[in-house]
Amino acid sequence: MKKGYVFVVVLVAGFMLTTASWAKTVNLSLSTGSMGGGFYAIGGGMAEYITKHVQGVRCTAVTSGGVDENINRLDTGKADIGLVSTGDSQAAFKGMPPYKKKFNKMRGMGILFANWGEPYTLKKSGIKTYLDLKGKTVCVGAPGGSMHKLFFDWVRIHGLDPEKDMKIVFLPARGAVDALKTGQIDAAMQIAAIPTADITELSLTHDVEIIRFAPGYREKLIKKMPKYLPMVIPAGTYRGINEDIETVGMAALWACRADLPDDLVYRIVKAMYSPQGLAYLAKVHPAGKGIKLENAAKWAPIPFHPGAARFFREKGLLK
Repeated sequence: MKKGYVFVVVLVAGFMLTTASWAKTVNLSLSTGSMGGGFYAIGGGMAEYITKHVQGVRCTAVTSGGVDENINRLDTGKADIGLVSTGDSQAAFKGMPPYKKKFNKMRGMGILFANWGEPYTLKKSGIKTYLDLKGKTVCVGAPGGSMHKLFFDWVRIHGLDPEKDMKIVFLPARGAVDALKTGQIDAAMQIAAIPTADITELSLTHDVEIIRFAPGYREKLIKKMPKYLPMVIPAGTYRGINEDIETVGMAALWACRADLPDDLVYRIVKAMYSPQGLAYLAKVHPAGKGIKLENAAKWAPIPFHPGAARFFREKGLLK
């Protein structure tokens, strides 16, 4: 009888401890990007690492249309963490065009990696520059994303009206590849860390072309819109691309809801920028190799979360 009583007490105590443990677990969602893109891969790796190495936190990666959807999710509380870009997050935070309100409920967690503009097509299309897109059908990214806004900037600087001079469609990264293969579209917009999985896979079976700025237009764009950074896609990044390609891009950063607890954000940022965390992300996707602690606080397009700022001050990256 006594043994049975002791067993019941131990069982109940164990159940109570387990229940308490569950109660202390914080569930977070990390909004990434569409399947096949760099955001999707990196975001999934970050969520997995956080879950394994930040005590009491379970982080789940969720797909999204891209930056705009992630900004909206952070603003409405439908996501706790999201991957965004330097240019779009700054404009959204300040309520600058094309945003019609201030999306100021998000805070920065640090710079991640660079994103290269790399709209692509098949060589057989004959398309080489943005000027060649007139009259063509172009996928400009997934519904809910922001890639189309960047693409429209690049097309307009060439004197084209994307909504009149070409047919615009919205598809996720994988869908764009399939549509290009079957001839449903002529070209697809992409801005991501390089090499990008969907373009790499396509280049294994098809001859691809990265769409370029016509001579002089990249410099014209950067002068007019300094949010774009001059970048180069090195020769050999994809099969058949045998010379450097001049393009533009932005940096990616991760952001979170402003109301997340300071200590929670501090522990997450500390874990992710640890040597072990960075080494893990370098294995998840080639873009992860470009994530460096020394660059994490180099730009602040939106205010840092106090928890992230605390970590960066400890590392001497902020005063």
